[in-house]
Amino acid sequence: MKNDGVYIFVEPPLNILQCKQIDFEHPPLVSFVIPVYNSERTIEKCLKSIQDQDYPNKEIIIVDNGSSDNTLSIVKKFTDEIFFDDGTLGSVRQTGIDNMQGQIAGIFDSDVYLPHKKWLSNAIWYFNYSEDIATIWPKMKAPLNGPLFQRLYFNLAYLILEDRIDKNRGIMGGGGALINKKAIDETGGYDRNVHWGEDFDLASKLKNKGYKIIYLKDAVYHDTDMGLSISKFIKKQIRGASSLSTNSKTKMNLSKRDMVYENFFLGTKGMIFGLLKERDISWLLFPLLVFLRMQIFLYVHLCKLLNVPQEK
Repeated sequence: MKNDGVYIFVEPPLNILQCKQIDFEHPPLVSFVIPVYNSERTIEKCLKSIQDQDYPNKEIIIVDNGSSDNTLSIVKKFTDEIFFDDGTLGSVRQTGIDNMQGQIAGIFDSDVYLPHKKWLSNAIWYFNYSEDIATIWPKMKAPLNGPLFQRLYFNLAYLILEDRIDKNRGIMGGGGALINKKAIDETGGYDRNVHWGEDFDLASKLKNKGYKIIYLKDAVYHDTDMGLSISKFIKKQIRGASSLSTNSKTKMNLSKRDMVYENFFLGTKGMIFGLLKERDISWLLFPLLVFLRMQIFLYVHLCKLLNVPQEK
């Protein structure tokens, strides 16, 4: 095992990749497991970006959670591997895992786009850094010309993520990643009882098994609708905060002090740098984002204190 005390490695040089998890004379099948629910806005671009990869051995697994829009007619243009699961997000993802054939699972949402045709061919190399690498976890960023609030969301997320990696804080890498199927199976997979936070649950189990992560700076695009409107952002943040406050399995291994530090201190520092140095006007919305998160935090904890039911 390399660097036993290190949990996540930031894109190590290719010339030190020496183990043989991946045999490039016989490229392993990579199964992209994509959950969908009324995903017609983004799913075609998502699947086209996978289809266009120059990697020779891949499949697309779709698990539908009850779409009522045009999603299924779109996905049928790309794959016949379509399954149905009306349960939690953890259950939906595990149904995809159970039906995949590949050695590597590409766990991505329906609003994620791979940035160029060589992304997969380049990323999969990093499994050969060490036998302990279970996850290749790419940076995520807003699509080019995305709305300001979406850009701010990822600017802040990137700032926080880099700090967590640098200080070895928190749980990372359970979704939006390439993950070794054998490692997933060893943990028991995604918990079918967990909806929001199923990725943190899996990531925690992988870490507890001694598996490591490669953080890849060749970013993928995440066209999340949280950045498209304030109302969507609030609704999803409430759901996520409610799950994280009530389900111990979805804990991110972060204290309340960590959360305050990340959102206030790091965020303010990022806003100053972003406005003065990078001239990124999306940071002008940072005070609004922090205000909304603070109100959501207070609302969720008040509901918990008063035993008010929360939407799952």
